[in-house]
Amino acid sequence: MGPEHVRFAGSNGWIGQTLDGGATWDMTQWMAPDSTHPSFRASGHSGHHWHAVGIASPAWIARCPTTSMVPEWTYHNPDSAVFLDAMVWLDSQRALVFGDATEGCFTLLATQDGGAHWGRLPCDSIPNPLEGEAAFAASNGNLACHGDTMWIFTGGLTSRCLRSLDAGASWTSIDLPFTQGSSMTGVFSATFRNARQGWAMGGNWEVPQDNQSNLAATTDGGTTWEVLSEGQGPGYRSSIVHHPTEAGALVATGFEGLDVSLDGGRSWAHHSDSSHYVARFSPDGRTLWLAGATRLTRMDWPLQ
Repeated sequence: MGPEHVRFAGSNGWIGQTLDGGATWDMTQWMAPDSTHPSFRASGHSGHHWHAVGIASPAWIARCPTTSMVPEWTYHNPDSAVFLDAMVWLDSQRALVFGDATEGCFTLLATQDGGAHWGRLPCDSIPNPLEGEAAFAASNGNLACHGDTMWIFTGGLTSRCLRSLDAGASWTSIDLPFTQGSSMTGVFSATFRNARQGWAMGGNWEVPQDNQSNLAATTDGGTTWEVLSEGQGPGYRSSIVHHPTEAGALVATGFEGLDVSLDGGRSWAHHSDSSHYVARFSPDGRTLWLAGATRLTRMDWPLQ
């Protein structure tokens, strides 16, 4: 999928596609085999397929060719407790979907065949959830990877980083210096430039102006984290992304606006009050796409 070919997945089964950089859009509403319209909060592209993950029970994952918008339903879970948060692709064949805990352990679904089949990873391979710990289906951002290194970010009463160095086979837990302690606090999104340099962002969804301990960076692959722009940067944001070619450039967005950093998150400029939930750069970095409750926005980079 080139820079002009963009897809999104949204609530009530709605799927959209543009082949001309947003000048025109094709829309369709997917209906699952049980006649429900899943609300999608995560999507991903691998090889010749594009995938969308439904958020809540009954859980569905679907894929379709990049040349089609007709879904193939590849995963179904009717458990009333299931809640899938995010999807990440390591390569064209391997991916992971992370979800909240059911039956006492986090949900980790893996595919080895390009999303044709999904299976749950064993509970003993991942740290047990702590009391009140969950994850947020915000911007498909609390799951990241680079090579075979993968990171999961949780929130709630506890906010942690769970890291795997072997493509999800085993995991370790890392405490984070983030605001935490209530149901809507912690990390909501993370972005990694490489296997060592990354940023995590979130805050307190219920007190969005609070800009204390809501942004941190790592230079050692997530082993240690440094809080940045304490009391100086934006408050709660649901999505943070790094520019694909400009080393210090970051964009953070949320329902309270859009902010830009050009120095790796140490200082920020508030760009607009526009309300969006998620930001993504085109592969060439020339375009920034923003998605919100009722609209998509295309912006040229650098922002004017």
